[in-house]
Amino acid sequence: MDDDTAARISALRFWQTPLVLSPLVGGLCNRNFIAEDRSGTFVVRVGRDIPVHGIFQPFVHTAMRSAAAIGVSPALRYAGADIAITDFVDGRPLRPDDMRDAAILAKLVGCIRRLHDGADAVSGTLPYFWPFQVVRNYARYCEENKSRLGSELRALSGYADALERLVTPFRPVFTHNDLVPQNVMLDKQGRVLLIDWDYGAYGHPLFDLAAITANIDDDEGLDAQILALYAGAPGPDLWKQFHLFKLIINLREALWGAVQELASELDRSIVAAGMASLYPEQEQGYAGYAEMNRKRFHRNLAEFKRQHD
Repeated sequence: MDDDTAARISALRFWQTPLVLSPLVGGLCNRNFIAEDRSGTFVVRVGRDIPVHGIFQPFVHTAMRSAAAIGVSPALRYAGADIAITDFVDGRPLRPDDMRDAAILAKLVGCIRRLHDGADAVSGTLPYFWPFQVVRNYARYCEENKSRLGSELRALSGYADALERLVTPFRPVFTHNDLVPQNVMLDKQGRVLLIDWDYGAYGHPLFDLAAITANIDDDEGLDAQILALYAGAPGPDLWKQFHLFKLIINLREALWGAVQELASELDRSIVAAGMASLYPEQEQGYAGYAEMNRKRFHRNLAEFKRQHD
């Protein structure tokens, strides 16, 4: 942690001194710290506006505050220009094998359902998250900045266009839009809580639901359980929409990694440590994350064509 960041955090009037700060490994888009003072233990998030990702701190803080009011996220105790402080979750992030636990899966889907039904708790302005446009913007940015994906970018953007044309009418809801396993916490009381609200917005409910397995390479049997818990037995139309959003998640994550290769201002050692803790078998850094999700996309695209063409 650099001295300036520590000094700015320590200077906040929020604390009941003495204050002890320690880095929290795992963030791929912001810096996080565990803070302990006489009143308790907290997480300090140091973020910044990142226009290419549509991340603006006032929107992030609105999403955090609203999600906490719904009861699906830790309480937001302080929000400044680029610093947010939340209650510390005494627990751990979900692991892929947790999805095999029927009780944990039911809690996660129930948590997502409460979020989607909780728009009345939103106080303030939230953006709209449309992943197909996100992919197009990322592809343009990568092309303009000479990404190593090169000639593949136009094809990837074309896939987003084709998938978008298949989306059927829906009701926008309050969505998280980044439900990778590390953004879901299981506390020691067995509660499931959602963290990291950089992309919190109004959006499509299936983007959150499909993320449960899109980001952990799981099988269709688990997908069926997720849809049944959320909406009852899925018919063929819902199945197609679910698989469609699984694809756009893979595509968004692949291009997110490619953009971060070019745009991230985080120290590379922080990124490498975060990747090593989350995806130890992958190439470290954003390049490894992009390639992991690019492979997921093409694998799931072949399955989508087999089932729905």
